[in-house]
Amino acid sequence: MTIATSPKSEKDLDFSFPEEDINRNEKKIDKIDEFNERETPWNSVWICIIMQFVVGCQVSIYFMSMWPYLQGLDPTANLDFLGWIVAACCIGQSIANPIFGFWNQRTLSVTQPIICGFILAGIGQFLFGIISVFPSNRRWWMMGARFLTGLGVGNIAVMRSYIATASVAKDRLRAVSFGTAGYVTGVMCGPAIQAVFTPIGENGFKLWIFEFNMYTIPAFLMVILSFVACAVTLTSFTVNYAGIMEDEDSNSSKIVPKYDLLPAIVCIYLFVSCCMIGTNIEVISTPVSTVMYDWKDSKSILLNGIFESLGCVVSLVGNVAIGYTRVGKIDKRLQILFGLSLFLLYHIFNYPWPFYSGPLHFLPPGENTTIDHGGCLPSYTWCNDTVRVPLPLYIFCFIFLYGFAFPFVGSPAGALFSEILGPIRQGWMQGMYSLGGSFAQFAAPILATYLFQNSGYKYVMVTQICTLSSASLLVLVFYRRLVPLQLKPDPGKSAKYNDGVFYTL
Repeated sequence: MTIATSPKSEKDLDFSFPEEDINRNEKKIDKIDEFNERETPWNSVWICIIMQFVVGCQVSIYFMSMWPYLQGLDPTANLDFLGWIVAACCIGQSIANPIFGFWNQRTLSVTQPIICGFILAGIGQFLFGIISVFPSNRRWWMMGARFLTGLGVGNIAVMRSYIATASVAKDRLRAVSFGTAGYVTGVMCGPAIQAVFTPIGENGFKLWIFEFNMYTIPAFLMVILSFVACAVTLTSFTVNYAGIMEDEDSNSSKIVPKYDLLPAIVCIYLFVSCCMIGTNIEVISTPVSTVMYDWKDSKSILLNGIFESLGCVVSLVGNVAIGYTRVGKIDKRLQILFGLSLFLLYHIFNYPWPFYSGPLHFLPPGENTTIDHGGCLPSYTWCNDTVRVPLPLYIFCFIFLYGFAFPFVGSPAGALFSEILGPIRQGWMQGMYSLGGSFAQFAAPILATYLFQNSGYKYVMVTQICTLSSASLLVLVFYRRLVPLQLKPDPGKSAKYNDGVFYTL
């Protein structure tokens, strides 16, 4: 591809090319035609989709149970430290995402980084399950376990890159939406899987030095899932980059125009917003429902897990609709705006409006934990003038608004991001995309838990409303640039002229 700035007048354009340039351009057009006839390797794509589900579970399975588990292991730990433990996994992801992405970018290897990541994640999950074995510093062991797990699940950058570059143009939205659905469904089902084990209780049973209870059994289950994922990847995965277009010297830049960086950054911010909202909602759902509805910890985990499961079903329905019905044909920008609107409605309805009932109740005198009783801790002075969201409204928002919003932001944003980049190696940029989400999951719980502990959930809602509003504004401002990369000129034309840049093939 050659790029030159547009001349001042159209008559100055010289469309005469040497014969060798014409032959070279014809070969490039032939390559584009051959590229358009390729088929998506769905078997390998589906394996990556399932792996993203496993990664989502690895990340989120403890979101609702981590606080009571931490209180039981170390009563001196507070919500601020909980925020750092949740963030530890995301810090690990933030470090690992670009590393795994660069690994894939340089070698086009998929199986090796995926297996390496799941081995690290399995070790981290095993450490999380045996924290009670350590006599002291248990909260630090918990942080270390989550950090190691985060390093492992950074391999999701490779999965996203493969799905985006293995799928051909006609299948990309479906493939990326299902990949996003796999991850989002995993994130939403993680707490639901945790809730399944709540009947075992906090005491459970003991084998040798290992304790098996409602907190540790999910960790051992994640260890098993990690090694099953390694086995499936090793035995059933076949690499086929049907969506990459490269010349004989493996340089796609000679065929594919340079992508527009700014709209790609907008897509990354959309993913950041999505991850921030999801993490905050799931991390603070247990403490929020404990103070609002006087539920003890185990009840909060169970009921929020049920709501999460139902929301997961709703989200899955949304992703299937995008992948298999005419809904997926709607302009991706409109889908994103619709999803952001649902997220905004969720937070508007869950804002503590003065006409809601209140104030909140405190724990019985002498109680300093919410293990046996629900309510506000004595230090939560803000409960004196805080109201509660009506329970039916809370349930509706959690299941339907939260459930439908995710697929209509995450799926089209991910698909649009890969289309903006074009049919090139995307390992590094997909690593940056994943890094943005990991950074949001790192920073969001620290801010959310701090705000909740010191001022209640009102300002958590305000910060997230501001984040969503800015995301909507960015989509509207850059609406005309949020479009797929164009490879070929319009029929009957030898070039494409856009925004002062003249492209020839």
